[in-house]
Amino acid sequence: MAVATLAVFSAVAGVLVLWIFKLTSNQRALKATRRRVRAHLLAMRLFGDDPVVILRSQGRLVWWNLRYMALLVPPFFVVAIPLYFAWDSLDALWGHAPLVPGDTTVVTAGLRGNAAGVRLVTPKWLAVESPAVHAVADREVSWRVRVLRPGSGELAVSVDNERAARSIEARPGMHYLAGRTKESGNIEWVEVRYPAASFNWVIWFCVISTVAALAVRGRLRVTL
Repeated sequence: MAVATLAVFSAVAGVLVLWIFKLTSNQRALKATRRRVRAHLLAMRLFGDDPVVILRSQGRLVWWNLRYMALLVPPFFVVAIPLYFAWDSLDALWGHAPLVPGDTTVVTAGLRGNAAGVRLVTPKWLAVESPAVHAVADREVSWRVRVLRPGSGELAVSVDNERAARSIEARPGMHYLAGRTKESGNIEWVEVRYPAASFNWVIWFCVISTVAALAVRGRLRVTL
């Protein structure tokens, strides 16, 4: 299920990125620059016995390659900025796997103030196996918990009459598994550590989106 949804998302994202690239790039200048690069490569091949032509073509080839890379910078940032902000959400969907019965994990809370009296409240299908471990310098408190049976619910960290709840998943299927949630008050954040997914979603995303973009490149008439 997770791989199938990733494949569909990656293919759509690849086509969308290609379309955005076309809208935000100077297609005419890219075509002209590519022609210049090919011309100088051809000159080096045809006049391989003329050192002057070879040196001149090499210098111009460097210049036109730099020109080509400069033309790619604006569309690159237009595409990279939204991907940067969406990265954590994508990783929460495909980068981690839910817990399974028998797994142990660590729940950590970051505190802004005093950690005295901090408690962890868990659903019945989770067992807390360690007392609260305080990292005083970092203002963090951690507990080790074990999954007793499949379940889905919330655990909560409470301190000074404040309570911060966050979801925890120990069921098969695709889930949004954000590792850390930001809170307010004395509790700054709560983190649950999930195991890594069985596949590297970044590699799959890059490969599928690239193949999809190249497949429709001719139809959209995009010069790369």
